[in-house]
Amino acid sequence: MIWIISGTQDGREIGAKLADREIKKSPEKRQEILMTVVSQYGKVLAAHKGIDVEVGRFKQQDMVRIIKEKHITLVLDASHPYAAIVSETARSACKETDVDYVRFERPEISLPDYDKLYHVKDEFEAAEMAGELGKSILLTTGSKTLAAFVHAEALKGKEIWARVLPVSGVIKLCEDLGMKAKYILAMQGPFSYEMNLAMIHDYEADVMVTKNSGLVGGSDTKLKAAMDAGISVIVIDKPVTDLSGFPVFSTQQDILNYMEEYHGFY
Repeated sequence: MIWIISGTQDGREIGAKLADREIKKSPEKRQEILMTVVSQYGKVLAAHKGIDVEVGRFKQQDMVRIIKEKHITLVLDASHPYAAIVSETARSACKETDVDYVRFERPEISLPDYDKLYHVKDEFEAAEMAGELGKSILLTTGSKTLAAFVHAEALKGKEIWARVLPVSGVIKLCEDLGMKAKYILAMQGPFSYEMNLAMIHDYEADVMVTKNSGLVGGSDTKLKAAMDAGISVIVIDKPVTDLSGFPVFSTQQDILNYMEEYHGFY
């Protein structure tokens, strides 16, 4: 059995393509696929014939236990490019159990030359800078880092618009943080240029906070809309990760070719 750690559209698509290849084989040659996601909503999105989808957030000892119990031979890490802790934990578990690890690393987009674009290392720096740059802040970074903005002294008295997934757990998180309903923009992305531009105008945003999550994450349309609207853009840079010694791929076809050559998915 192989284990796909998924948290992105890329991970779901890679898993589906591998499962489709295995379904064509005879039962005795077919490889089983486990895919893990972090929410019930993710499980619904990942559902596909030939894939066993489970929900959970795992510490290293949990990963080690799963690898041993399910006789995992390979961990394919397709978690979100900013989920550095998940990837680090998976690599440690693979090292402990002597199991192969391979990483799908979604490529970033080249950031434009824009005089109102700023780089920061994390959400705390982003919140501080956002408070200096504007009064209406459009967050496009999801719910995991939302608390850093809501609790930031630099953003007291500012309008914070949080674009988050439309699922009950995330809405409750926003409510528990004290956010009023009007500021909770619950919808599924990625979003078009037109949608991003409309939201910037409708909420009179003068600052957008984002991540460089690549084309699949909609970074290109967000940046273009913000630039055309003339507002400030704060980009939280991707965590630096040492992947030396591990196979790393940035296209789905490359990782499918690797799986065919080294792990019998053909």
